[in-house]
Amino acid sequence: MSAANLCHSEGVQTHGIGKVFSDYREELEWLAKFLTSDEKLAMACMVDACALAKSQNPNFEEWLLQWARLATIRSAVEMQRSRIVQLSAAYRGRPCVHDGHKALSEDSLDLIVEESHVLMSRLDVLCRCALVICGIEKKPADEAAVFLGIDPAGVESAYCTALNFLEVIGCEQLQREDNLVAICN
Repeated sequence: MSAANLCHSEGVQTHGIGKVFSDYREELEWLAKFLTSDEKLAMACMVDACALAKSQNPNFEEWLLQWARLATIRSAVEMQRSRIVQLSAAYRGRPCVHDGHKALSEDSLDLIVEESHVLMSRLDVLCRCALVICGIEKKPADEAAVFLGIDPAGVESAYCTALNFLEVIGCEQLQREDNLVAICN
């Protein structure tokens, strides 16, 4: 059963949640797949996220997408909690040398979507979660740490690692574009 079908089965409020999961299916599927890096786990996450969103019973339509996104993230985190906690210990030992990081720009968000397969294959689940929660959802490291159930230093370090890798990917993309322009000229 799809997440949208699961949510469409009960009531008006549930219909609104199901509509959000239907209307934003691709975005939410991408989010679940990016966080889990496993198609079957991502689909299970979507069904679970819809059920979670339904149980939270949001009161405002404009908040439904955010609720659906957070429910999807929460489900993906729960499904991978033990690995996140394991990785957290390693990242805590590598503190970030920067003084905090800002949320991602629109260009960075586009790069994440365009290069999501590369990022999924090269970043671990904690880095991907930190990238989504801190960079895309714009939550501070303290909130992300509570959400992930780990130390804020681990979140900062994982986010720093993800941002550094994102910068490398961006440079590689620019090089490919420059090479293409050089070939065409």
